[in-house]
Amino acid sequence: MKKLHLICNSHIDTIWQWEWAEGMSATLSTFQSAANLMEKHDYIFCHGESSIYEYTEKYAPELFRKIQQLVKEKKWHVSGGWYLQPDCTMGHGESYIRQIRVGMDFFRSRFGENNLPKTAVCFDAFGHSRGLVQIVKKCGQENYIFMRPYSKYIRPQLELPSEYFYWKGYDGS
Repeated sequence: MKKLHLICNSHIDTIWQWEWAEGMSATLSTFQSAANLMEKHDYIFCHGESSIYEYTEKYAPELFRKIQQLVKEKKWHVSGGWYLQPDCTMGHGESYIRQIRVGMDFFRSRFGENNLPKTAVCFDAFGHSRGLVQIVKKCGQENYIFMRPYSKYIRPQLELPSEYFYWKGYDGS
């Protein structure tokens, strides 16, 4: 029998189309469900965005301590590492650097140096600046996972050269 590897991720826009309290409730519910399922099943759960973890630590400290334990056990992975997933089409380079720095500082202080994510994650951006490559690299991250390389709502379409490609920054990163 083949072994199945299950790695789960959540992406929750805490204030996109709902009030903050409802978004935070959805987050805490998602985190609690993920932790509860780990008691019965062997899988890995991933989530980024330090702002979400900060609120979890404040409003559900017992759950946060459980998450810290799961991170130590390598069952819960901190992904992305940014304060909040930004929209990468309009921001200034300095804002991305601060997003990464604030996120990484929080994760370092709560989960330790060995659990810092090496892969930046931005599932919900509607574009990705070429300058982001250099920023991500110089902030210590090695990879970038993204969605929406193009959209029927954004013109011109961004056609990727293939399923796998190297994304090269202005400075050669």
